[in-house]
Amino acid sequence: MSFSIEDRQHLIAALEESDTSSRLERVDRIEWLSLHQNNPSVLAGRAETLQLLKEARESFVDGHYVATLLLALAFIEHTLIEELQLLKLINCDTPINKAISIAEEKKVFPADWLGRANVLRLRRNSFVHLKKEEHLHTLGKRIRIEKKHPSNILETDGKDAIDLMYNFLVVTLREAS
Repeated sequence: MSFSIEDRQHLIAALEESDTSSRLERVDRIEWLSLHQNNPSVLAGRAETLQLLKEARESFVDGHYVATLLLALAFIEHTLIEELQLLKLINCDTPINKAISIAEEKKVFPADWLGRANVLRLRRNSFVHLKKEEHLHTLGKRIRIEKKHPSNILETDGKDAIDLMYNFLVVTLREAS
């Protein structure tokens, strides 16, 4: 499908209207994020891990909370696995649930962080792996249990995921050698 000049102008106008209508919400999310971000001015690391960090932040700012959850948890998984490898506690690909268990047992990270990571992992799983509708961690089941709008539930999950992601980032920062 190709766009005519008129179609393109209508699309530009629609995007400008959308940008304007969501601007204040994005500002609010950037302000909230600034309270939880503590990045150095320059980061070095694996390209994939740094891309996850960048896209998790951008997804959060744009209000894409499922994407935020998926990307932030992937960043946490990268960071957790890499830390366990550096400590020589694992030497191969390890599923995140196993990595969380090892990190808990060896007290590599605070227990409450690992507990939060596990809860987020379970919530993520209903988006990544098809679950029965009545599974405890599906969004539909959580809506009925928590009696909240799905947008509110997802925003809370997104905030928790991005906050935890930055916790893991800060605690695993190392000076360049």
